[in-house]
Amino acid sequence: MATLIPDATQTKAHLTEMFASVQGEGPWVGERQLFVRFLGCNLDCLYCDVPETKTRQSRCRIEEEPGSWRFEWAENPFTVADLMRHLERFGSPALYHAVAVTGGEPLLHHRFLANWFPALRRAGYRIYLETSGELHARMERVASWVDFCAMDIKLPSSSGEKPLWQAHRAFLQVCRDAGIATFAKAVVGHNSTEEEIAESARIAAEVWSEVTLVLQPVTPFGAVTQAPTAAQMLRFQQVALAVHPRVRVIPQTHKLLGAL
Repeated sequence: MATLIPDATQTKAHLTEMFASVQGEGPWVGERQLFVRFLGCNLDCLYCDVPETKTRQSRCRIEEEPGSWRFEWAENPFTVADLMRHLERFGSPALYHAVAVTGGEPLLHHRFLANWFPALRRAGYRIYLETSGELHARMERVASWVDFCAMDIKLPSSSGEKPLWQAHRAFLQVCRDAGIATFAKAVVGHNSTEEEIAESARIAAEVWSEVTLVLQPVTPFGAVTQAPTAAQMLRFQQVALAVHPRVRVIPQTHKLLGAL
């Protein structure tokens, strides 16, 4: 499937969905969050489980009330005021750890985010950014408003993308310099290599030694039919720990729960 790169504007953005759930990945797993999913991605990872972000969507689905899994539809694109109004239905910001800004790749909308993020902060929300971890110049423009960052390190073996090691290094440097609570996540496939795992660990160790590296076994979806074995994951963790002391194996727990 071809990638979709939306027009980045200051005043409007295209979304695919908005809902309440628990964070299913990384060290903040289980935290209650509001999820706002943006349309468009500049990559085309083999394991992508949100293919709807890669095709033009005229409407966005919005959960009617938290946990109901009943949705209504709103027309794209959204202004900042539209988005803030729809968030109100989910209750007080105090109920949530953060607003999880996800995609696709939300940083494709960096101009819009630079207007929306201050509004979120004024309303009392914290901001949790989920990103492919390579658009470092765009991250610099919004980093001052981001509280938490889930930064991918794309392994060529599992993503099918070209190596992005230097871009990942630069991105993690931006997070470090901005003091954002960040973890790096590598989605590990059955064919992933120890060399890739070691390089991921080196990025964390050399750029920001306090960062946790999460090795996440791929969840079979679409073209990806096989996950790594438990033995593989333990071996990969051992390889990473030889380079970097902060390495955890965490699967996609929301998939285990059957949650969004």
